[in-house]
Amino acid sequence: MSDYLMEATYFPGCTMKTGADESNKAMKLVLEKLKIKLYEIEDWNCCGSSSGHAVNHEIGTAAGARNLSKAPKGRPIVIPCPNCYRNMASAYYHLSTEPATLGKYEEQYGRINVTDPVLNIYDVYQQVFNLAKMKSIEFENTKPISGFKIAVYYGCGAMYPKFLRPVGPPRDNVERLVREMGGEVITWPYPHKCCSAFLSAIYPEIAEELITQIIGGAYETGAEALVTTCAMCQMNLEMREVSARMNNKLPIFHLNQLMALYLGEKASDHQDWWKYHLVDPVPVLKKANLWN
Repeated sequence: MSDYLMEATYFPGCTMKTGADESNKAMKLVLEKLKIKLYEIEDWNCCGSSSGHAVNHEIGTAAGARNLSKAPKGRPIVIPCPNCYRNMASAYYHLSTEPATLGKYEEQYGRINVTDPVLNIYDVYQQVFNLAKMKSIEFENTKPISGFKIAVYYGCGAMYPKFLRPVGPPRDNVERLVREMGGEVITWPYPHKCCSAFLSAIYPEIAEELITQIIGGAYETGAEALVTTCAMCQMNLEMREVSARMNNKLPIFHLNQLMALYLGEKASDHQDWWKYHLVDPVPVLKKANLWN
């Protein structure tokens, strides 16, 4: 019998392996503490999110099909990036419901795994927390993240197509996680407003205007920090906060980082995470008694 609560295939995506390495490191600590074992897909490729948006959805389906062909059967496929999840799950949907599409890509890539589910890792976290609430498992050495007010930011990445979320978008799943960790979640106007990530390089003035609204809306409703599950949103929000020279800047945390702190990690032991933040989160962490 496995010592792990869950074993799964892992698709990291480009951002988690490069620009969001601090989130990736925090996630690995969280998974270790939650006894979840991930096996990274060998020779994976980009999920096709950007090219799929820019050209056509068939490119995204092709990219997803190749990744799914690399996923062994018998384990769910877990994805941390909201955009990667949306693209991979969309490819999975088309491949599993369109025999001609599946046949086309199996001729190209060989056997494609449309048997095991594709999961967003934050949905996995929610299920583990549900087990803890039912006393099926216990967390050890937890520390509530209760010392500051948090605005949960989804961005547009959580607004999945209806065939992926028939009952609608997950409007409160991250809020539930933050509250269960003892965090104080504020109500604010822009949790789903697009951060303009795909426009940012071409039209920075549009990005700065949108992010000024997002950060301003969070600040005016009392937030001391934002938390997001999307590494692209995290990077773009902080980058444009700085470039727009906003007076009221807020640090933007990856949810993985706050989960690691809740599960017993000391913020002071992970200064390699915080140095990548463009808006210094250390004062907020010290105020919340999470530094040591």
